[in-house]
Amino acid sequence: MERKDIFFAAVLCVALGLHFQFRDKEPSTPEEALQAVLARVEGTMELDRLPLEDAIRQVRGNGELVLVSFEDPNCTYCIKLNKNLDRLDNITLYTFLVPFLSEDSAIKSRRIWCDENPALAWNDWMLKRQLPSGADDCDTTALDRSIELGNTIGIRGVPYVFRAK
Repeated sequence: MERKDIFFAAVLCVALGLHFQFRDKEPSTPEEALQAVLARVEGTMELDRLPLEDAIRQVRGNGELVLVSFEDPNCTYCIKLNKNLDRLDNITLYTFLVPFLSEDSAIKSRRIWCDENPALAWNDWMLKRQLPSGADDCDTTALDRSIELGNTIGIRGVPYVFRAK
């Protein structure tokens, strides 16, 4: 490889590295976090079409913005989404656990679902990386129904986010 080719390759790597660094930059304000969340929204869905009892429900503020998400506890993009969601103070969020990625995802999902406070267990895992302490011996058929619902809707990746109508 000639010297100019090495130089060009180095410049290209630096440029690409800077591009990815800025593209993945975390929002610095709640407004930027909201825009990052809304950029993930795939469409709208009527809430009465969903079995909301199978979702983890969280309400902050008066819950004006209503979102429905399908997420895997081991999904790195879901972690980024949750960091942005955590910065919003006027939201109702329904999270369906869909452990698509691995058996470990299924174990964590069961422990989160069976926890005394599933919303807290979910946030502790997604935001703080604190393993869920819940036993996985409760009725977890809601997780099976969530996976089935995701397949019916046509979800092929996570996070998958809808805005409620």
